Amino acid sequence: RRRIGTIEGLGDLSHASVVYGRDGARAYVFGRDGALTKVNLRSGRIEARVQQAGNSIGGAISQDGTLVVAQNYTPGGIKVFNADTLALVADIPAVVDGKPSRVVGLADLPGNRFIYSLFDAGQIWIADLSVPASPVLSKFEDIGKQPYDALLTPDGRYYIAGLFGEDGLAKIDLWAAKPEVKRILPHYGRGETPL
Repeated sequence: RRRIGTIEGLGDLSHASVVYGRDGARAYVFGRDGALTKVNLRSGRIEARVQQAGNSIGGAISQDGTLVVAQNYTPGGIKVFNADTLALVADIPAVVDGKPSRVVGLADLPGNRFIYSLFDAGQIWIADLSVPASPVLSKFEDIGKQPYDALLTPDGRYYIAGLFGEDGLAKIDLWAAKPEVKRILPHYGRGETPL
């Protein structure tokens, strides 16, 4: 094991995350400072960089590799970029009852769709970006208090969001004819001091 290169100029990397292009030749770095950087892993050089938000904690790439999506704390919402150029394709605010929400738990779904949680609003949204300039949103409300980290099962069937504000998790069966949120593992932290 040895280091074969160093890439500088990526900004604040505390809580940063990386997703990789489908060909494995590109990496997309989501910095805590809200910057999105496209890195060529073969040349070890930055190909493009945009300051897309004030505070970002991650992102995802579409299954066809054409779209990169950033999830943002400040100002909240998600932003969708062309994976080749990093040109902004769509800006989808996460505003509920006039209040912006931080976005967490972003994951890609088949058909250029993305699922994510709204920490401050207690909701889960699915953005259908099959026509990127005209996103279609599906919203699941009252899913629990303060969803934060989430996961998609390897088969792509279940999206499960942990709840920071209560003792339990929220699960959606994405293969159901009419997906709905079900609460699972209530009181799994029983006997522990609540966080």
